[in-house]
Parts: sequence; C-alpha cells; structure tokens
Amino acid sequence: RSGALDPAARFFTGPGPRPLVYCAPPAVPATTARLGAVAEVVPVGDPPSLASVLEDLHTERMVASVLVEGGSRVLRDALAENLADELRLAVAPFFVGDPDAPRFAPPAPYPSGPEHPMRLASARQLGPVAVLTYHIPDSGTRSSRIR
Repeated sequence: RSGALDPAARFFTGPGPRPLVYCAPPAVPATTARLGAVAEVVPVGDPPSLASVLEDLHTERMVASVLVEGGSRVLRDALAENLADELRLAVAPFFVGDPDAPRFAPPAPYPSGPEHPMRLASARQLGPVAVLTYHIPDSGTRSSRIR
C-alpha cells in the first residue's frame, strides 16, 4: 500500500523485465522517487487490490497466466474473490503446532463450497511433499477478462 520498498533489494537486481510495483495512487510520487530507477510504479486503487493488479496485468501488459504465491491474505483474496481457476497445494510431512501460526487462508465467503466444489486434477509426490492440483469451477462471478 505504501510502496515503502528497498531499491537495493535483490528483487530489483535480477535479470528479466523491469519489475512492476503496484501501490495506491497517493503513494505513487514517493514510490516513483524511491524506486523509479529500478521499477515501474503503477497505481491500482486505494487500497490496492489483487483484482486490480490482475486486471492491469491482463489488459495493459497482455499477461495471460499468473502464479500467485503469497501469504494467507493474498491467497484469501485470490480464492474468495474468485480470481483463480486452479489451486496447487503443497502438503509437507510435518505439523506446525503453534496455535498462532499463520493458516493457509483466513475465513472468508469462498465461492468453492458444497455447490461448487473444487475438482482434484492431480496428485504428485515431490520428495517428501504431496502436491495436489485442484481445478476451481467458475461459479459465474469470475471476470471473463481475468483468467
């Protein structure tokens, strides 16, 4: 939201296209002053949303596929706002016993439920980890432009 990122971070020094930094419009001038030499700063609403970032990637940058790898809030937004059409879930062979440990995704009104369950498409073993791939049905609320 604030755009307060370190321009010396390794994220900005790797090969590949110029990184994009999405932030709220009020933060654009300061963020551009700080990061303009290492990234393109893009305003996407106040507060910024995953839906607005994906819309920009699709309509302005012609990105057809995005891997969303984030914390519980980002994953909640992707699933609860029906922005994803596939979920890959890695299950590791250990438990986190701390009751305050972050969860996969916090409570939200998710569109994939008993009426629109996800469909298990594959299960793979990757070393000691199980990787489950689910296809998420479109419950009629997913934007046709964001897939």
